[in-house]
Amino acid sequence: AQAQTSITGKVSDAKSGEAIPFASVVVKGTTIGVNTDIDGNYSISVPATATTLVFSEVGHTDLEVDISGRTVINVAMEPGATQLDEVIVVAYGTASRATITGAAATIKPEKIVKDAPIASIEQVLQGASPGIAVGMNSGQPGAAVGVRIRGIGSFNASNTPLYVVDGIPITTGDISVTGVSNDSKSLSALVGLNPNDIENISILKDAAAASLYGSKGANGVILITTKKGKVGKIAFNFRGSWGVSDWAVENRPIVSGDQQNELLVEALRNYAMDAGDSYEEAQAWADANAANYSPKQAKYSDWKDELFRKGNVQTYEISAQGGDSQNRFFASFLYRKDQGMVENSKMKTYTARFNYNYTKDKIKFGANINLSNVDQRVTSEGSAYANPWFGVNYWLKPNVPIYNEDGTFYEGALLRNLPNLAKDLDLDYNGNTVFQSNNSAWASYDIIEGLTLKQTISYNFILNNGRTTWPTNSNNGATHKGLTIMIPEQREQLYSSTVLNYSTTIKEKHQIAVLAGWDVDKKSSRYTYAVGRNIPLGLWELENAAEPMTAASGHDDDRLLSFLSNAEYIYDGKYIIGGTFRTDGSTRLGSNNRWGKFWSVSGAWRISEESFMSNVSFVKDLKIRGSYGVSGTLPSSLYAHMDLYTYGTDYNGIPGMRPSRVPNPDLAWEKNYTLDLGLDVRLFDRVSIIFDYYNRTTKDLLFDTPISSVTGFSSTLRNVAEMSNKGIELDINVDIIRNRDFNWTAGLALSHNKNRIEKLYNGEPSPDGIYRLEEGYSRYSVHTREWAGVDPANGDMLWVKNSEILDDQGRVTGIDKSITNDPSLSVRTHHNIDPKIVGGIRNYFTWKGVELNFLFSFSLGGQLYDGQNVYTRNDGYNVSTMNAASQLDRWQKPGDVASNPKRVYNHKYYNYGSDRWMYKNNYLRLKTISLAYNLPEKLLKPVGLSSFRINVSGTNLLTWKNDHPFDPEIPVTYSVGWSFPQTKTIVFGIEIGF
Repeated sequence: AQAQTSITGKVSDAKSGEAIPFASVVVKGTTIGVNTDIDGNYSISVPATATTLVFSEVGHTDLEVDISGRTVINVAMEPGATQLDEVIVVAYGTASRATITGAAATIKPEKIVKDAPIASIEQVLQGASPGIAVGMNSGQPGAAVGVRIRGIGSFNASNTPLYVVDGIPITTGDISVTGVSNDSKSLSALVGLNPNDIENISILKDAAAASLYGSKGANGVILITTKKGKVGKIAFNFRGSWGVSDWAVENRPIVSGDQQNELLVEALRNYAMDAGDSYEEAQAWADANAANYSPKQAKYSDWKDELFRKGNVQTYEISAQGGDSQNRFFASFLYRKDQGMVENSKMKTYTARFNYNYTKDKIKFGANINLSNVDQRVTSEGSAYANPWFGVNYWLKPNVPIYNEDGTFYEGALLRNLPNLAKDLDLDYNGNTVFQSNNSAWASYDIIEGLTLKQTISYNFILNNGRTTWPTNSNNGATHKGLTIMIPEQREQLYSSTVLNYSTTIKEKHQIAVLAGWDVDKKSSRYTYAVGRNIPLGLWELENAAEPMTAASGHDDDRLLSFLSNAEYIYDGKYIIGGTFRTDGSTRLGSNNRWGKFWSVSGAWRISEESFMSNVSFVKDLKIRGSYGVSGTLPSSLYAHMDLYTYGTDYNGIPGMRPSRVPNPDLAWEKNYTLDLGLDVRLFDRVSIIFDYYNRTTKDLLFDTPISSVTGFSSTLRNVAEMSNKGIELDINVDIIRNRDFNWTAGLALSHNKNRIEKLYNGEPSPDGIYRLEEGYSRYSVHTREWAGVDPANGDMLWVKNSEILDDQGRVTGIDKSITNDPSLSVRTHHNIDPKIVGGIRNYFTWKGVELNFLFSFSLGGQLYDGQNVYTRNDGYNVSTMNAASQLDRWQKPGDVASNPKRVYNHKYYNYGSDRWMYKNNYLRLKTISLAYNLPEKLLKPVGLSSFRINVSGTNLLTWKNDHPFDPEIPVTYSVGWSFPQTKTIVFGIEIGF
């Protein structure tokens, strides 16, 4: 056995002299996990060969002490606001929280992501930090998630933030491919990144923080750092978890079979009576016709129970890490299996990572390799007849049998020629099989003291084999006698970054840091699209198709060349100024505006470092900061500036071409001008407050503008519009309790954003579905009539006129707010739908071996719009459709006060839009929660384990919301469709270290 030395002593505060309880003591290079007691005393045994100890404690600077020949060591630790001295990953490097001048936030995965049953990191960003809005597009496994930082700033370009993993910009968003029109299939590119591999997340929000990324960072930047190896012997870790999922809330409740028949009879009877029939005649006619659509049955069907099931998830993961003073590595492998709420909604994920770092003298280099294979199968969404969620709310009524008496599937007249999804659901195949390889290598060399050259290169590869199969025995496939669509798509990204950094300190007061470099980003994609029909059942390869239909192929290329620079000066740790300049050249833009110049200036004043603050002991740090800068965004189209021709046209048997786009050599960058003013405070060494005000104006917005029809086209993309986002953000973090056995940290994130269209082409409004783009209003302002309820006297629908009142000279003198039962007399008005406040509540507890952490996300003041009301809430217009449970509250006789009007079949006003279909969407959701227990070390050593942890965790387990029939987490457009709602998941897991 190795000889040991016993060391005792006491740890105290160097400034106050008071004992410091709960400092951790570490033998340099080897953690021994011994804490001081309540009075700061400690007693440890260390290897006789050890020469140093490292003491650390929240709120103090780490202290390394020489222990050679000593057995009693009393330590005095210098105070230090750890959260403010925290190193934050920023663009092309790191920065201290104390001196950073931009708006940057950090998320600690161990307090939010750890144990959470999520497939990709975007799923838990809502509420984790202010300024982030997350839109859930679908509840199917692996579905893409919409993320916005400080609002939206474009109509035609991307509004998605840039994701940078270990310094490499990566492909994100929806990477699914499909050959079906209006297919809702989606797959997040980040599914290939194991959330448990993440060490740290930084979010860059303003120009000072993100402008070094130029055009890539205009919508904010999410920097993800993965785990690196730790010095010490190789340590292995195994994680496994198993769980179940169900709908997070009840969505779109429907009526019973008897109620469905009752509502239909009532609508038919009222229709006949309005046409002049007597009550008796109308009732008889209504009963007879209702039996053809929604008859009364001795036993009604439960289609939801038949088509849907509880989902489940299981994960298995093993990781290893270790190293010495020169070499460190981290490796992991993950297998995850997700089963969605229907049989053909599932996903299998395989992810492998290897990170390596080498350090010796002036040389450092490393490599990061991430490989993943995702096999996703989805069911159709939207208003496709293969969508079971649409089916149970539209034509699969309780009055329609699922099976015949002999046990075969019912396919009779009550289905109205639509499919019985109990038979059809699992027959079609719609899926993606995606292989991703994200690889990077870097090397740095310290040329002289303070001067470092770093070269990074990466190659990212995505191969997606998308396939859709409709067999002959399915509703979709019967028409085509069996059909297969194959779409292999290949994406490649080659990225190179060369950066020269210089930093120095002059006379201990002047800190200077300068950065210069260039980036090269080359992207390309290739695809093949082929369709065949009349295929024998089960033989889905295209060579078996008796009727080849369509084949196509193509490729795209995208290039970006960038030159970047940054400089920062800090005087005496109190005054900080900085600036960045970057120029980008893109192949997406016209020859006259190909190069964009982007810059920022920023500054900060650490007031707490001034001499007049020396007696204000409770203020550990106080800093004000400000920044202003310009960044840019590119059009989504790669060739919008070019004069293009499309080939493949048949001119009497001769191949030909035709114009497909008019040129615009003036097509230019969209430019974001961002002002940010911030305040960072640390009080009592327990309370941290970060406050920001921002004003982001996007000019030269790309917009489709009309052009002369003599060109053969009706519109072209031009830089003509302007939009603004203004808001405030507040992030509070409090160490409520901090002692040896019990620690409790809580946090609150709040943000408010106001979006406004400032300028459009010629000031002219532009319709966009339920929205209307108009100067002075939000991008997602719903433009519709104002609903005035139901007339208690006769059950008529009522609207507010909102028409202008004119005087004799044609001048507007007011607005007519009178009520009408004719919707053509009601003028559409704007209805703001954006939330007023979004945020989150964080809590993290530790008690001895117990850990509890949870995150609540919430939204206040927003609304959602039900874009599918015509299917389930049409007030009796359609005899074939299912009725929502809310339809039961309807007018039936004079004097009734009801939310729905008199039910009348084929009513002429049933489909007139209004804010009747808008709902307040205030909600509070327990987004993630985890409870874990770490077994004591004394129980593990005898069996050779370093750790054993058991946990139970969940997502979306509790939801409080307004009284509307939808899941409150909706897409970023705030419109509810027929995508699968969100699910709640609870899992049980174990983690073993050895």
